[in-house]
Amino acid sequence: MQRILDLRITRWQWKLLYVLGVLLAGWIVGGVVGAMGAPYLAQIIAGAITDVAGLLLGARIFRGRGEPVDPPRPWWQMTARPPLSRRLGILFLVLTVMSVATMFIAVFAPSAAAPAADVPVVIVALLEYAAIAWLYLNSAVRLGLPVPPREPKFRPKVRLKP
Repeated sequence: MQRILDLRITRWQWKLLYVLGVLLAGWIVGGVVGAMGAPYLAQIIAGAITDVAGLLLGARIFRGRGEPVDPPRPWWQMTARPPLSRRLGILFLVLTVMSVATMFIAVFAPSAAAPAADVPVVIVALLEYAAIAWLYLNSAVRLGLPVPPREPKFRPKVRLKP
């Protein structure tokens, strides 16, 4: 596992390929779980877990322009800069709100386009999007905070007498 975390992706083309690969892996994992005879909700949960795990791994191995490559990122940092974290957080927040709207339409609409049986699937998507939105928005807030000055690690050789 350590070798995977030591990998760094810096070019946008490889980042895009990684994201597409994670989405494909989520669909494949969901399909394999379904082929084993699991219910549809289990397929959705397995795919969502795969997507979130891939997203978290990507946040650890992606590096932005000007960001140091070698040191690991803090656990909360999802992107290199606050504006990107903010935009992605807002995108996933919109997806969360859309999932809530879809759930209410599925449950309360007189002639719902989506059957009420899909509500658990929508809830899984809502939880996934809400968690991802929180991760990105938390990263944006923490990246935007000023960094406190570090205490010097050396001891002065001169002692001042009062």
